[in-house]
Amino acid sequence: MGDRPACLGYGDTVCSSRGKCVSQDAACFESYQCNYEGFTCKSNLTECGAEYDGLLIRFNTLVDDYNELLEEAHDMRTEFQTALENLEETRRDLRRSEDVLSDVLSCIEGLGRLDDPDNCLP
Repeated sequence: MGDRPACLGYGDTVCSSRGKCVSQDAACFESYQCNYEGFTCKSNLTECGAEYDGLLIRFNTLVDDYNELLEEAHDMRTEFQTALENLEETRRDLRRSEDVLSDVLSCIEGLGRLDDPDNCLP
């Protein structure tokens, strides 16, 4: 409409009346197709970058949480091991106390009426 047709030769370019020339392998976009960043055409690139940043923050938070949980688990394992050792020591003390009590009881049961029960104490 209003333009003159022309035959183009190999390597020729076409320029609009506003002086915008394009090569044969150029892709044409609508006006205002490119975003404010000026170097990429509108797409989901900006949204993708924002989503990536969000995922990176989430990943780093999860790594921090994992490391804290790992440290807590290590501390709990150490405390559990200490508790087991204390339990075993308490069991040994209880067995020794039971043995002493059994010896005292046997001694008292073997006493005569005139024997002093204090002699049975360890």
